[in-house]
Amino acid sequence: MDNSIYMHIAEKIDENPIMAPKSEDRTAFHPSFIKYLKLVYSPQEAELLQHFPRPNKFISIQEVSDIAGKDIRSVERILSGLHQRNGIIGMGNSYSLPGLQLLLNIHQFYSDVKSEDIEAAQLYREFFINGGFYKNYESSFKGTPLMRVIPVDKAISADQQKLTAEEAHDFIINHAPDEMALVPCPCRTRTEKIGSRECKSRFPIGTCIMMGPLALHFEMLKLGKRVTRQQAVSYFDEMQTLGLVGMTDNSIKDGTVICLCCECCCSQIRGRTRWDNPDSVLESNFVPLANDDCVGCGTCVERCFFGALSLDEETNQAVVESEKCIGCGICALACPQEALKLQRYERTTPFGTTRELVKAVAMENREGSG
Repeated sequence: MDNSIYMHIAEKIDENPIMAPKSEDRTAFHPSFIKYLKLVYSPQEAELLQHFPRPNKFISIQEVSDIAGKDIRSVERILSGLHQRNGIIGMGNSYSLPGLQLLLNIHQFYSDVKSEDIEAAQLYREFFINGGFYKNYESSFKGTPLMRVIPVDKAISADQQKLTAEEAHDFIINHAPDEMALVPCPCRTRTEKIGSRECKSRFPIGTCIMMGPLALHFEMLKLGKRVTRQQAVSYFDEMQTLGLVGMTDNSIKDGTVICLCCECCCSQIRGRTRWDNPDSVLESNFVPLANDDCVGCGTCVERCFFGALSLDEETNQAVVESEKCIGCGICALACPQEALKLQRYERTTPFGTTRELVKAVAMENREGSG
């Protein structure tokens, strides 16, 4: 079957606020992305999906059957099987195309290596890394980051004012959706499968904390483990103690995911550590400051993914380059003298809700692509 049905699907995905991966001149979809769609969806599945609306907008089995002119039992069988493979989102008797964050990671939410996983990772590299799609995935055309840093409370100096949901504990306990599930980290899973994970000796593959409808989706497919808010807090603290950076949607309320990221695998953090996108993540309103108890051991310098810390040649104490620092607090958590704490440093303002973030990114991307 020709590319036309896959082009139709790509056009629907392109209505996503992040938009679909394009060629360098942005006049066509990236050919490796079309190949990726062919890998994910069989011709029989794609024939039905081309009739779906944009991602995250649901359509009933009956509607698909009527539009496609197919027997409803056959349509139900195909879509149900695709849902079980994590290829679409299901809600009752209705389904939707997945957003790009789910679509691009379909093969990476489980640890065993299946027949198509390596090819999926190779195609991802072609359009996401080599094709430069990471910039659009991480931030809008105008530079609005889709994710923000959330430091843990104990890294912040006790005398520093904290606004609602700025740090992880308050966000998880008071502002995140009720539904939470631990789901294998797709970024470290991908590099693990292709044998390129640089952080293997330092960090586990670990999990992301999915929230809201996504948590229910992964729990239903048995790809996620349901947790309470307090369990999510405990897991977050455990991973930050190891040295992973905490991030969530660039909004104060109702996020969709909390990621715990390394510098070598993460699709967001690598914008700063490996690629050329300083807007890949919104910094927190804190930077580390050492007090007189600092003995210049350099532990904090070694922990920083971003090269933001160094030892002053005269005082032998830790100093920060604020323009490089994202305010995660990983350095402060590791200080054996507890001489380093995050101090207030106003510089960013997250969106109030995820809906506001998505609306702004969609508008900026449409304007930038014109």
